[in-house]
Amino acid sequence: MGTDILEKIYKASDMTGGVTDIVIFTESFKAYGTLVRDDKENMKHILTLKNATICHHFDECSCNIESPKYEWLNINEEKIIAFSVLGYLTCSN
Repeated sequence: MGTDILEKIYKASDMTGGVTDIVIFTESFKAYGTLVRDDKENMKHILTLKNATICHHFDECSCNIESPKYEWLNINEEKIIAFSVLGYLTCSN
Protein backbone atom coordinates (compact mmCIF):
# COMPACT_ATOMS: atom_id res chain seq x y z
CA MET A 1 0.00 0.00 0.00
CA GLY A 2 2.98 2.28 0.26
CA THR A 3 4.87 3.87 3.07
CA ASP A 4 2.22 6.50 3.81
CA ILE A 5 -0.39 3.91 4.85
CA LEU A 6 -0.24 4.97 8.50
CA GLU A 7 -1.10 8.54 7.54
CA LYS A 8 -4.03 7.25 5.48
CA ILE A 9 -5.28 5.13 8.38
CA TYR A 10 -5.11 8.07 10.79
CA LYS A 11 -6.83 10.34 8.24
CA ALA A 12 -9.64 7.79 7.72
CA SER A 13 -10.11 7.64 11.49
CA ASP A 14 -10.28 11.44 11.65
CA MET A 15 -12.81 11.54 8.78
CA THR A 16 -15.12 9.25 10.77
CA GLY A 17 -15.10 11.59 13.74
CA GLY A 18 -12.25 9.90 15.54
CA VAL A 19 -13.49 6.29 15.42
CA THR A 20 -10.59 4.05 16.46
CA ASP A 21 -12.04 0.55 16.05
CA ILE A 22 -10.26 -0.88 13.04
CA VAL A 23 -9.52 -4.04 11.08
CA ILE A 24 -6.12 -4.44 9.46
CA PHE A 25 -5.39 -6.98 6.73
CA THR A 26 -1.92 -8.37 6.05
CA GLU A 27 -0.98 -11.17 3.66
CA SER A 28 -1.24 -13.74 6.49
CA PHE A 29 -3.87 -12.51 8.98
CA LYS A 30 -6.37 -9.84 9.86
CA ALA A 31 -6.43 -8.05 13.18
CA TYR A 32 -9.28 -6.27 14.92
CA GLY A 33 -8.41 -3.73 17.59
CA THR A 34 -8.38 -0.17 18.82
CA LEU A 35 -6.04 2.20 17.03
CA VAL A 36 -3.45 3.84 19.30
CA ARG A 37 -3.18 7.53 18.42
CA ASP A 38 -0.82 8.69 21.18
CA ASP A 39 2.47 9.80 19.61
CA LYS A 40 4.34 8.77 22.77
CA GLU A 41 3.11 5.18 22.36
CA ASN A 42 3.64 4.91 18.58
CA MET A 43 6.87 3.85 16.89
CA LYS A 44 7.91 5.02 13.44
CA HIS A 45 6.49 2.81 10.63
CA ILE A 46 4.57 0.68 13.15
CA LEU A 47 0.79 0.60 13.59
CA THR A 48 -0.17 -0.14 17.19
CA LEU A 49 -3.49 -1.71 18.18
CA LYS A 50 -4.80 -2.20 21.73
CA ASN A 51 -6.96 -5.16 22.70
CA ALA A 52 -6.29 -6.80 19.35
CA THR A 53 -7.69 -10.09 18.09
CA ILE A 54 -6.00 -11.94 15.25
CA CYS A 55 -8.28 -13.87 12.89
CA HIS A 56 -7.91 -15.94 9.75
CA HIS A 57 -6.98 -13.92 6.73
CA PHE A 58 -10.06 -13.18 4.61
CA ASP A 59 -12.69 -15.32 6.34
CA GLU A 60 -15.92 -13.83 7.52
CA CYS A 61 -15.73 -12.42 11.03
CA SER A 62 -14.48 -15.66 12.50
CA CYS A 63 -12.96 -14.35 15.69
CA ASN A 64 -13.89 -16.60 18.56
CA ILE A 65 -12.77 -17.66 22.00
CA GLU A 66 -9.76 -19.50 20.52
CA SER A 67 -8.60 -16.48 18.48
CA PRO A 68 -5.31 -15.08 19.78
CA LYS A 69 -5.79 -11.86 21.74
CA TYR A 70 -3.13 -9.28 22.54
CA GLU A 71 -3.17 -6.32 24.88
CA TRP A 72 -0.81 -4.55 22.43
CA LEU A 73 -0.13 -5.56 18.82
CA ASN A 74 2.42 -3.81 16.61
CA ILE A 75 2.19 -4.24 12.84
CA ASN A 76 4.89 -3.08 10.43
CA GLU A 77 3.26 -0.67 7.96
CA GLU A 78 4.95 -2.45 5.03
CA LYS A 79 2.88 -5.57 5.83
CA ILE A 80 -0.52 -3.82 5.70
CA ILE A 81 -2.42 -4.54 2.48
CA ALA A 82 -5.87 -3.19 3.48
CA PHE A 83 -7.74 -1.61 6.38
CA SER A 84 -11.17 -0.47 7.42
CA VAL A 85 -12.31 1.85 10.17
CA LEU A 86 -15.19 -0.05 11.73
CA GLY A 87 -17.32 2.55 13.44
CA TYR A 88 -19.97 0.68 15.37
CA LEU A 89 -19.37 -2.65 13.61
CA THR A 90 -17.06 -4.89 15.60
CA CYS A 91 -16.11 -8.52 15.60
CA SER A 92 -18.04 -10.56 18.16
CA ASN A 93 -15.77 -12.65 20.34
